[in-house]
Amino acid sequence: MVAPKKKKKKKDLEIGDIVRETVSVKGKKRCGEILMILQDDPADPTMECAEVHPDELTPLEKGSDGMRSFKTKKSRLKHYTPRKQLFKKKTFEKGVVVRHKRGTTIRYGRIVCFVHPDGLYSTSHEEGYNGKDLLECVEISSKPGLLQVMQADGEPKRFQAQGKDCKIMTVITVDSKGEETTMHKLDIPDEEE
Repeated sequence: MVAPKKKKKKKDLEIGDIVRETVSVKGKKRCGEILMILQDDPADPTMECAEVHPDELTPLEKGSDGMRSFKTKKSRLKHYTPRKQLFKKKTFEKGVVVRHKRGTTIRYGRIVCFVHPDGLYSTSHEEGYNGKDLLECVEISSKPGLLQVMQADGEPKRFQAQGKDCKIMTVITVDSKGEETTMHKLDIPDEEE
């Protein structure tokens, strides 16, 4: 005998959750942040939501009256995460920490600017990394604190690298208790240490 499949339990909606309509009355499925749960029907309560932009999750305004809002039944809503944010591709930009690997040499750096290979003006400053420019980085230590590596004359050590030889690193800014710390460290996979 085959056991009946268990019905997947839907996560309960709470105040503050970002939701999207599954059924639309006016032809457009709205996104919103739950402000209030009205106890009018215990089985399917009405939710009052502030309407938000589907990509940026910022409140939409209604003229000079304030923000837009809407009411709908809980059964017509589902949790929502913007796909553009979820699948946003990381790209090289100023301030990002990278790992540069050439052969067996690995070094870490923070991007300070972009340099065109032919010495021309780089468009990466205004339009985002174009894939051709060199990354100019200030070399940093991989030890906690991420201090700059200095040269003998006291100036920070710099290097230039092609984007294909670099990988964006995740910087951990919290300690083991989850509290903010100034001793930032890199999330380096065990096999690279």
